[in-house]
Amino acid sequence: MASAEPVIAAPIFYKRFAPENAPCPATSKPEEGQARRASTRQITIRVPSLALKVPKRKRDENDAQECEDTRERHRKVKKDEHDSQRAEVRADLEVKRKNWLYAHRTLFEPLLPNNPNAFFSHLVQEMAGKVATPPLPMREFVVQPELIVGGEMKEYQLAGLSFLAHMYHNGVNCILGDEMGLGKTLQTLSLFAHIKDTATLPMTHLIVCPLSVLSSWEAECKRWVPSMRVLRFHGSPAERERLKGLMSGADATAVDIVLTTYETLSAPEFKSRGRWACVVLDEGHRIKNADAEVSARVAALGGLWRVILTGTPIQNNLTELWGLLHWLYPHVFTPTTRALFAASFNLGAGTYALPVLDAVRALLGAIQLRRTKNTLDSGALGGVPPKEEWTVFIPFTEAQRFWTYKLLTRLDKVDLEAIFPQGKKEEGEDKMDDGRAEVLKLLENQAQGSTTPKQWQKFSMLLMQLRRICDHPYMIDDAQPEAYEIGEHLVAASSKLLAIDKILAEVLPKGEKVLIFSQWTDMLDLVEDHMVLRNYAYVRLDGSVARARREMVIRMFQRDDSKHQVFLISTKAGGLGINLTKASTCILCDSDWNPQNDLQAVARAHRIGQTKVVKLYRLICRASVEDQMLDRIRRKLFLAAKIIGGESGGQNGTKDSGPHAGLGGSELMAILRRGSSGLTRSDDGMDLARFRAASLQEILEVSRARDDVHDARVKHDLNIPVVEGGAEDEKEKTEEALLRSAEEEERALLSGVAKVQSYLFESKLLERAKVPKEAGLDSTTPRMRERVDRTVSMGGMTFMVDDSMIETIRDEAKATPIKKEKVKKPRFESEDYCINCREGGTLVMCDHCPRVFHAHCHPTMNKAQVNRATMIVCSQHTCCQCSRSTSAVGGLLLRCQTCPQALCTDCIDWDKITLVGDTIPEFVLRKYGKKDSATFIRCTDCLEQAKIDPEWAASWESEIAESQRLVDLM
Repeated sequence: MASAEPVIAAPIFYKRFAPENAPCPATSKPEEGQARRASTRQITIRVPSLALKVPKRKRDENDAQECEDTRERHRKVKKDEHDSQRAEVRADLEVKRKNWLYAHRTLFEPLLPNNPNAFFSHLVQEMAGKVATPPLPMREFVVQPELIVGGEMKEYQLAGLSFLAHMYHNGVNCILGDEMGLGKTLQTLSLFAHIKDTATLPMTHLIVCPLSVLSSWEAECKRWVPSMRVLRFHGSPAERERLKGLMSGADATAVDIVLTTYETLSAPEFKSRGRWACVVLDEGHRIKNADAEVSARVAALGGLWRVILTGTPIQNNLTELWGLLHWLYPHVFTPTTRALFAASFNLGAGTYALPVLDAVRALLGAIQLRRTKNTLDSGALGGVPPKEEWTVFIPFTEAQRFWTYKLLTRLDKVDLEAIFPQGKKEEGEDKMDDGRAEVLKLLENQAQGSTTPKQWQKFSMLLMQLRRICDHPYMIDDAQPEAYEIGEHLVAASSKLLAIDKILAEVLPKGEKVLIFSQWTDMLDLVEDHMVLRNYAYVRLDGSVARARREMVIRMFQRDDSKHQVFLISTKAGGLGINLTKASTCILCDSDWNPQNDLQAVARAHRIGQTKVVKLYRLICRASVEDQMLDRIRRKLFLAAKIIGGESGGQNGTKDSGPHAGLGGSELMAILRRGSSGLTRSDDGMDLARFRAASLQEILEVSRARDDVHDARVKHDLNIPVVEGGAEDEKEKTEEALLRSAEEEERALLSGVAKVQSYLFESKLLERAKVPKEAGLDSTTPRMRERVDRTVSMGGMTFMVDDSMIETIRDEAKATPIKKEKVKKPRFESEDYCINCREGGTLVMCDHCPRVFHAHCHPTMNKAQVNRATMIVCSQHTCCQCSRSTSAVGGLLLRCQTCPQALCTDCIDWDKITLVGDTIPEFVLRKYGKKDSATFIRCTDCLEQAKIDPEWAASWESEIAESQRLVDLM
């Protein structure tokens, strides 16, 4: 008797993708002499029996219309009842709101120019003859709401819930101003849970947040309040249309939380007044400019109650704070009240009204809850370690000195001896490295000049260009080598890349992870080249990264098994709301005019969940324009510390009502220490030769010594005596003396106008050379009229610009841009076997990637449809679970390396997959590189199959290893 034919099982993924009744190549007997791949999965397909269905009675058109009319009547009755109940709630909250404002009117009146203010005048008249009802007292929560199930709230977070619930039940809009990383998201969700437990009707809350934290909010909702229904209103136009139906349908009230972004607020659904219970602005300082379009969109939102979440309510000036107060209390802080805020803190004019600052602080003490990591003990924070900050003053490289001098003088030909009087070869150097030699050779060629106009001469903003040189001279047009290739010259040209190189070489071998921030994406491009040069695994996030990829790169970096140790981040795009606690080192390549942006960025790592001491390295080029910027930044930090520093909040105002409450001595010392490096001595600190040879520890010791000298100078100026005893006694005495002298120090700190002189180069004022007409540029000499100095505002700083510069800007604006010819990229090569069944034969090529497939293996198309299609795509260009395309899911699909599946970030289970990377060697061999719309994974099915069938896994690993070997030989 012949032996039974062995059963060949179908791949586990074939059932999902193969059309119904299609023959499975894996189960068909191979032809004689034809070898079948050993990678077939041994899973048997079982076809379930069809359940018997009872035939339904057919309804005529009249029956259908009658049913629809009945449903419409029920919907209308339900909506009318809901609107009536909401009107009652609104009226009740309005009464409570007036009671609270009447009781606290003395906090508002000092900030209103027309005293008494029209709003409070009417309020006082309305309350005349009535028995004043005191505001509702605060209820202290000691147990978290029952709907919070994702963990245990900390004590200070329960205190935050108490504050939010107190303000909500009194109908008073407020600010939750906790420092970044203390859990404002959880405290807000706990308020929603409390409202749902106590409310008599369904409530829908709206959360408006930046795009970068949209996915984080959704994940936190799933974690902490899984029983509440959350709707994310964001995506492609088709996706938003689908969501609009859910928001306006019969079950619209069943949605508890709607998440959206500031950019999506233009949709009509958000303009219905009174639709929302609570309107929450996450990172609410986005509306600091009251004239911006986003502020107008936010002002149109209707709701019963408003709250702003921000760790930085004050950033540059008091006018920005007025923008927040105007949204919270539009009837109190009308446009006529704006002038007082603008005049009370003006860095450009050097005017500061300290009584107004104190009045603002008193008001914020009543309407804002503010806690910092310094005001909470380590036990309350769950053991968040401290932060160590280093301001590292570094020297210019030869290239940075050359381009700074050339940009300031506008000389076409430059004498290198004038820039390097001691010669190009520094003392103590016997041998010059290849990278530095290449840079100096390039400078010699560039110093010879040319008769044709150069792009660097057509600058529009001198200060901006000088700051860019401080990061890297290659950020200036014409400064890069003509044939640019990644090499050691990249590091040798910039002292900041030299510093980054030293820091990474020190911390990466220890397994630490690093965040590198910069304001400019082209600086990130250069740092990215440095990562490639040193073969460091990295990820990147800037404003151009789509939502889905943002979520993916964050998760990729945060995984314990991730090989990516460096995260390159644009300061503003990645400095809001994201959690990067796996990193313990932060590097700021440059400082923002707004110091709160830098603080926000560092808070990505220094927050709850961090288990290591976070080290911050702030890189500053000594005796440069960014060195001068520190004085202006210091004043802005003082403004924030003066008004919102320390702990505040409560129904009776601030915790301490003293004249300098909230501004501790240590905070004042930290601000005073942020002064410039002392521009009277350009040789202060390390010279370039010593800096190149120094280790990271030597550089930090120099920085520490500088801080010690600066601290001693501050103590001497404030007449603080030397204290005998321990460090704690000295610290306590120092803080007391600092606070006693706080008023005098305020005047000294805020006296005069903070200026940044662009033409101050290494303590010397340079004169700009006149450019001859034959050079092809606008001459600096007068033409038909005398030169008139103009002022240009940049980053809150006003500086002088002459006519020739303005004319150059106009010429650039009028010039017709040259269209670059598009270079057609070579088409990639296709694979040799079907991605579904792993067999050869007659294959259909995907138009978008190297994948190929049999016509009968395609999950949604048959052979006839494939033949008629003008554009053919394989199954890896739609999500295998929700069937949405790449654009519909946020711009990214995660494609499996070893099967035809692809998943979106909404459908994927991150804990059950393995991330491979943005490229795979088998695609690189076929000239298909990195794509922003795709990354590669090992899906859950493939990981399970590898456990079941080691032979199948070994076959794949062998093919991948061979592909990688061939890539290495390319």
